[in-house]
Amino acid sequence: MTLLDRFDGGFARDGEDIIAGSRIEDARIHNRRLVFETIFQRGPISRVEISAIVGLKPQTISSITRELLEQQLIVEAGRSSGLRGQPQIYLEANSEAGFSIGVHLDQNQCHILVFDLKRQERARKSMRCDTANPDVTVRMLAQTITTLLHDNALPAERIWGLGLVLPTFGSDVYDFDFSMQHWEAWRDASFAEDLQRLTGFAVLVENDGTAAAIGERLHRHDAQEASFAYFYIGHGAGAGLIIDGYPFKGVGGNAGEIGLLPILGLGANPVWPDNPGSAVQGGVLSIGGLAAACGLSEQSMDEQSILSLLERRDHRLMDWLASAASVLRDVCAVIEVMFDPGFIAVGGALPRALVERLVDRAYPLRPTPSARRDRALPRLLPATLIEDAAVTGAAMLPIFVTTSHNFRHLYFRQILADDR
Repeated sequence: MTLLDRFDGGFARDGEDIIAGSRIEDARIHNRRLVFETIFQRGPISRVEISAIVGLKPQTISSITRELLEQQLIVEAGRSSGLRGQPQIYLEANSEAGFSIGVHLDQNQCHILVFDLKRQERARKSMRCDTANPDVTVRMLAQTITTLLHDNALPAERIWGLGLVLPTFGSDVYDFDFSMQHWEAWRDASFAEDLQRLTGFAVLVENDGTAAAIGERLHRHDAQEASFAYFYIGHGAGAGLIIDGYPFKGVGGNAGEIGLLPILGLGANPVWPDNPGSAVQGGVLSIGGLAAACGLSEQSMDEQSILSLLERRDHRLMDWLASAASVLRDVCAVIEVMFDPGFIAVGGALPRALVERLVDRAYPLRPTPSARRDRALPRLLPATLIEDAAVTGAAMLPIFVTTSHNFRHLYFRQILADDR
C-alpha cells in the first residue's frame, strides 16, 4: 500500500494514472480529499459550514463525512445547542488516526518532531550528530526514530510518512556545485532511499525554506488560500513560496533560492568549475554572518548567547542588525516585484526577539507595487513559526501530500516506491 492509497481508501486502482494535464480523473478522490482537508484545517466544523466553503452539495458532504467517520479518520467534536432546528454536529480530525514524522537536519544538529492529525505534538527529540557523514547520520536517525515511536507508544502502522528537511542540493545534475560547506558528502548520497529502507516509512525531501512556508501555511488561519513568501534565515538564506495556498517549487524544485542572488550581503555564490575556491558561504543574512559580526564562532551562537547580546544592545549586534536589515530590504523588493505576495514572513534559526527587531529595522521598505493602502497585513512581518518552522513543516509534509485535493501540487516524484 502506498502513501496515497492509505488515505484514498482504495478508490484509485494500483497503477492508475489519476492525472492527465490539469484534469482530475477521479472526482470522488478529489472531493474526499477536499472535505478532509477542510476538516483538518478548520475543525471543529459543521457539515453546513463545510458545504459553504467547498461548494459541494449537502448530500455529497454527508456521504463523504459518513465514510470518513466509519474509517475513523474524523470524529464528532460536539453539537450546537440553543439554535432553531436540529443541532449541528461538529467534526474534526481524529488525532489517533495517523501520525507524521518531521526531521530537520542542520549543521551537526538534528531535530525530530511527531504530530498527530490534530497537529498536536506527540514526541520530540533534539540531538547533536555528525551531519558531515550522511551514512552515519541516516543510521542514527533511523534508530532514534524507532526508539522515539516505541517510547511514546506510537504504532508504526499509523505513521503516514516522514518529512526530511535539509539545506543542501543533493544532486549531481547541476553544472555548478551549489553545495554549502559541510554538506559536500550529501551531494551524491542516496540518503532518502536509505532512510526509507531502514524505517519502512515513505520519505519526502524538502529544503528548509519551503518546509517552513508549508508549516506557516498550515498554522495561519489567514494563509490557507493565500500567496506569501517565507524568508528563512539559517546557515544560509532562502525563501519558500506559497502561491494560492500551495508551494511553488519550480521546474527543478529550486524556486526561492534567494541566497544565490548576487545581492551584496547574501554571498552564497556557487563554486565555478574553473575556480573551485570561489564560494563565499553565508553572507550577512545568516548565522555565520551574525557570528562573524560579533567576533564569535558559529558553534557558540546559540539562542541564549544571541539573546544576551541583544539584551545588552551589544554594538556589534546592533551593527549587524543595520547591515542585515539593509539586505532584507532589497530581498523583500525582489520577492515583491516577482511574485506580488500577500506578505513576506521572516523566520528560521534566529530567536524570535531578534527576528522581530530585524523586521522593524528593515522598514521603511523600498517602494514596490506591494505598497498598497488597502493591505490587510504588513508587507514584511515576523513569521508565526520561527524556531520550529522547518521541523514543523517537515512533519506536515506527509499529511499535506496525503490529504491535499490539488493533485498538481503533490510530490509524486518524491514519494519513493510510488509509481503514481
